[in-house]
Amino acid sequence: MRIIGTALTIALLTGCATANETFGNGGLCGVQPYCGVYFDYQILKEAVTEDNATYASAFAPLAAIDLPLSFVADTLILPYTIFQIRPSEE
Repeated sequence: MRIIGTALTIALLTGCATANETFGNGGLCGVQPYCGVYFDYQILKEAVTEDNATYASAFAPLAAIDLPLSFVADTLILPYTIFQIRPSEE
């Protein structure tokens, strides 16, 4: 049981789209809130709609698992990300 908990903790800290988009190289967090959920959604959408979606279809199961976890994480860090949003330049 301890091994499963450790594996889940490592997976949540390293593979979460929210962590990647907020604190990593992702650029969505300055554009819109719930950037991790949006990133997972885009992967799932491309896996279904695109003709040549080998990349997206390979990561679609992981994105489906990560989507609810990213929703919780995005909700928890919403006060941080809401102030990171840049106004749109029109």
